[in-house]
Amino acid sequence: MPRIVRTSSLLLAALALFTCSPSVAAPPTWDHVVIVIEENHALSQVVGNGSAPYFNNTLVAGGALLTDMYGITHPSQPNYLQFFSGANQGITNNNDTSGITPFNTPNLGAELISSGKTFTGYSENLPSVGYTGFDADGGLYARRHNPWVQWQANDAPSSNHLAPAVNQPFSAFPTTAGGFAALPNVSIVVPNNQNNMHDGTIAQADTWLQSNLASYASWAQTHNSLLIVTFDEDNSASRNQIPTVLYGAHVNAGAQVGGTWTLHNLLHTVEDANGTAHAGASADVRSIAGAFTTDPAVATATFRQGANGYSGATDTWIEPANPNANHGSDAKLVVDGSPTSQGLIKFDNIFGNGPGQVPVGATILSAKLSIVTGTATSDETLTNVALHQLQVPFTASSTWNSLAGGITLGSEAAASPQFTLLPNVEGDYAIFDVTKSIAAFAAGQATNYGWLINPQGTDGWRPFSSDDVLGNRPILSITYAVPEPTGYLLALLASATLLYRRK
Repeated sequence: MPRIVRTSSLLLAALALFTCSPSVAAPPTWDHVVIVIEENHALSQVVGNGSAPYFNNTLVAGGALLTDMYGITHPSQPNYLQFFSGANQGITNNNDTSGITPFNTPNLGAELISSGKTFTGYSENLPSVGYTGFDADGGLYARRHNPWVQWQANDAPSSNHLAPAVNQPFSAFPTTAGGFAALPNVSIVVPNNQNNMHDGTIAQADTWLQSNLASYASWAQTHNSLLIVTFDEDNSASRNQIPTVLYGAHVNAGAQVGGTWTLHNLLHTVEDANGTAHAGASADVRSIAGAFTTDPAVATATFRQGANGYSGATDTWIEPANPNANHGSDAKLVVDGSPTSQGLIKFDNIFGNGPGQVPVGATILSAKLSIVTGTATSDETLTNVALHQLQVPFTASSTWNSLAGGITLGSEAAASPQFTLLPNVEGDYAIFDVTKSIAAFAAGQATNYGWLINPQGTDGWRPFSSDDVLGNRPILSITYAVPEPTGYLLALLASATLLYRRK
């Protein structure tokens, strides 16, 4: 019977290997990553625009374009801080912060240096190495666009502080292959306000990009390096959807990468590629998938009530002031700390073998819940809003009393939030990362009861619900690794069995 035992063992091993979801590769490890941050333009303004031939005909055509990428907030300064540290550090405006810095919190530069890697930021028109003052050179240099200066201190490299030497004028950026090889592991380049699309034209910024970064971009393709061009925010007219393209070694050339991503995902990707810790909200998101040759085949399923035949979304809000009130048909959810109210949201029928569903057994790579803040100042909030995974069911007709006095953290909802953010911009997407929940639902480790939307302070938030017009309804976007086709797996198993029987 030894042959039967060996064949059975092979079948079991093959079954275990090939019926599981594909393994998910981490981002490649590059020798050098250069990140260029542009200003205040939406994806629709730049991609396909004839005024940006280098961006479109070279970088997009030969790189990987993220087609659903978002800034975190408005205005500029908190977005730069979010990308560099995964948090806004309490800053929600463009005011001069030189009187309250240096911050002493985790950040990309300090993470790299503490991991034995190197980092430098290059700002065009920075007056001098280590300059910590406010705007300079007639506003061409803007401190708000230079996040690393916010952590600069003379006691570096202690704690999370950064040394003045990492804060360089762009004139120090190399222009030759030998100089590129000596670049830090990660560099951030910020053009001045004429060359970053802030004050100048798209054509001017595109010409500057080609003149100053094209040589590095070409070199990167054959020298295990990467160029990333992204934006801090949009033009406040596209719900903060921004252009982002990755170009260089290990990039899927010409790829149009779907899935919802934010500046937090971009930070996480750079951190993972360098083996560092994760700063702030970066710890609660995943690396971008689908852009790199090391990635598995990926797909994205998107769910929105009334879109593409989907009808499984439910949301409502409950309040102790009117404990028997049913708000299941309200066009806006009221989530407030004073007077208390709680929002509830879920998406059913997201897994299965039907059109548009996430296949059973697929590996979840990322998942985002995008909720639109209302379009009045009163719809914004001054305090953070947290998303907690629900542990009890609800329906559109649920009330405060029917849920036994609302949702209690630690029993009816997870004590720790799934994701926390500050939705303080009217008419924009507040994008919560729900990867952990969706992965648990997909694996059968938790029941999909949805999420509690809970304020973390006394101020309220009034986002649109699934009962508002289609374009304002919440969206659940799930990016997953495509499972191997069943027929392919069976053929592999049959081949393995035949091979063993011939022995």
